[in-house]
Amino acid sequence: MPSEIRHVRAEEFEDLMRYVERAFGHSKRFFERAYPHLYQPTERALEWAYVVDEDGKIVSHVGLYPIEMVIAGVRLSIGGIGAVSTAPSARGKGYMTQLMTHIVDEMRRIGYPIGWLGGDRQRYNTFGWELASTVYTVHFSPRSLRWHKVEPVEVEEVLAEEALEVIRRYQELPECHAIRPDLERQLQKMDLRFWIAEDGYAILGGQGRSHIHILELVSASGREAGMIHAMLDWNFGERATWKLSMWDEARLGRLLPVSSYWSGDSTTMYRINDLTHLLLSAQEFLNARAASLRDFAVTVRIKEHDRTTATTLTVEKGTVHIEEGGYASSQVELDTIEAARLILGGPPVQAHATLPPGLLALLPVPAYVMPLDHV
Repeated sequence: MPSEIRHVRAEEFEDLMRYVERAFGHSKRFFERAYPHLYQPTERALEWAYVVDEDGKIVSHVGLYPIEMVIAGVRLSIGGIGAVSTAPSARGKGYMTQLMTHIVDEMRRIGYPIGWLGGDRQRYNTFGWELASTVYTVHFSPRSLRWHKVEPVEVEEVLAEEALEVIRRYQELPECHAIRPDLERQLQKMDLRFWIAEDGYAILGGQGRSHIHILELVSASGREAGMIHAMLDWNFGERATWKLSMWDEARLGRLLPVSSYWSGDSTTMYRINDLTHLLLSAQEFLNARAASLRDFAVTVRIKEHDRTTATTLTVEKGTVHIEEGGYASSQVELDTIEAARLILGGPPVQAHATLPPGLLALLPVPAYVMPLDHV
């Protein structure tokens, strides 16, 4: 018999924290320090926690957190999945399968067209998540920056509260950025360092000196490389690393030529929950790609364990029309894994060679979650 899935009550907040700390082997208050904007004893935050009980104790948990991103002009509401866990004593009883299936229904109910998570691919493939959306890891060294005559930009290391207004002013300038309703609390995440410049800021993760990890960097004047050079000099550093989305085209165009090394892969997983909603969110982006395409229509069906959904995409005179339902004579059927790879950018799917050329010209759709917003 399925167990009851419920939200955590305010008086159970400490019990939840002790449970997830124990489940992951983390220190006391780890989650509150690592994600202060997510783990709070408030009614809204506790609605993000889904749990199963045994004998009055929490034994399984999945968090479903709101993430709002703007990627290449496409604004996306994303369901971020985190703190997925079951107590060792309760494993093998199907609680996690029950919770993850419920979470997919919840994402549809709330209105998250895609879900995001990090973790074991094989484990989460079972529930429809797949690696997608290429991320470039770009490395810099003092030698590579000097070689390309990149001059350091004046920067200053500051505390989170001193950086707050600068980050508010500039964070939405890049092609890829987040909408952060609780920015002040989010900047209190543990082990962050903050730097400000005349027209931008940088957020670093960790205390490394020889190798610095850039989580986020914005320069209104496009002098990101100069800021990186300055932070390396300050830290007597040998290397800086920054992960950037494939959709962050302007900054990648400036930074790859001055890098010492770069590589590309997919590092986190996505799930398409509502293709119609996703494509409607990206309609302006799709219209721009469709401007030179011949007219065509195709129905894309996504088959899941308990349902098959259909979306019809029509290009007519350079404009994209999107409808829920299957109305086109040309039909494409995908499972959830293939759908994530095809629609959000990943390795080719089995049917790739037979897909309509017009559909391939429109895809992939931009999607990305920035490191500071991981859950």
